[in-house]
Amino acid sequence: MGFTLQSGRIEDLDTPEAHLAFIRSQWREFAAFAWEKYLKEGRGGIVVDLRKASKSSGNLQVPTFYIAQGSERLEKLGGWPDEETATSVNDYDPEQDVIFIFLRLNGDVFNYNVSDELTPRDAYRARGQ
Repeated sequence: MGFTLQSGRIEDLDTPEAHLAFIRSQWREFAAFAWEKYLKEGRGGIVVDLRKASKSSGNLQVPTFYIAQGSERLEKLGGWPDEETATSVNDYDPEQDVIFIFLRLNGDVFNYNVSDELTPRDAYRARGQ
């Protein structure tokens, strides 16, 4: 999964305020994607990799993907980036919440537990699945 945004600079997307605006602007798609992956792979989070974002034709391409707890992909990465992220993934309610893990340009990692009136399950159903 990846998103294309009309923006000037990748750096403009790398603030906590911009992270939350990005999540909110794509909530329906993110929530449905997270529920689908949860059903297939189990608990996990959506990684937004700003470090590998690229600019093409004036648009930003932002790689996003799901990593499940206990998955081979997570193992290859050496586990969750920190204890806070591991706890968030372990404790969230997949029917209500989505965990987002932002890989920031400066090497930091931020995670968010986000909910909305449109639940992940309902977003998935609305997609016609």
